[in-house]
Amino acid sequence: MKQYLLRNSMGRVAMFIRDKVTILKLAYLSPETVGTVASDLLATKLVTTICKPGATFVDVGAHIGSIISEVKHNIPSARIVAVEAIPDKVEKLQQYFPFAEIHSCAVGESTANISFFINTLQSGYSSLARPINGKEKSIVEITVPIKRLDDLVLSNDVDVIKIDVEGAELGVLRGSVNILDRCRPTIMFESSPQSDIGLGYTKEALYEFLASKGYSIVVPNRVAHDGPGLTLEGFLESHFYPRRTTNYLAIPRERRSEIRDRARSVLNVPSE
Repeated sequence: MKQYLLRNSMGRVAMFIRDKVTILKLAYLSPETVGTVASDLLATKLVTTICKPGATFVDVGAHIGSIISEVKHNIPSARIVAVEAIPDKVEKLQQYFPFAEIHSCAVGESTANISFFINTLQSGYSSLARPINGKEKSIVEITVPIKRLDDLVLSNDVDVIKIDVEGAELGVLRGSVNILDRCRPTIMFESSPQSDIGLGYTKEALYEFLASKGYSIVVPNRVAHDGPGLTLEGFLESHFYPRRTTNYLAIPRERRSEIRDRARSVLNVPSE
């Protein structure tokens, strides 16, 4: 149903209202968590609006296509490349979003066939990580190809990358070094409080990788404002409850002012 709604303007309005109602409910029932949810909604707003017209937007972990739909609505001329590991979802993405280039695979730092674990109750939480803590009953294991983003996307105009792969974000980035060096895209990535999901990727390693590539990690409500980005200690601290955000933006240091000004334009934030 959600995927169907994404295809028309009424559906998009309904989902917009849903998000606002969620914020109001949390403000009353769980005020400590409002900041996290509002920050994640802001991150989605930013990532789907700041891509340059005519440039390439890459969606890694496309799920039902909500990001694809928003980018197409906000930036009709953008070329959209999406990656999704679950074959059934890929079929629906190809059906509903024929304008996008859809790749049916996982993405990481190597090329092989690999186990992928589908969460049948909450498919958005499907992952390369083998489930733990007694959650195996709702999990179906399949085999999928894993590829490097550098081998899938050869464009020289990749401007924005969104990554939501349930803890495997560092693997995606390590397999994208040519794109990062060549195109210097802005990246939105998810980083949850969970410390170890069995893939060997740590928050410290994720931070250090991005820093080594000349990126600053910025929380969503800081993107439209000045500031150097998070330190490693600040990045780690932001994961503690109540966490500042689930989704972060990594911005090339040399593009910080450019992306700040784009965000100000999108959000109608006056210059400081």
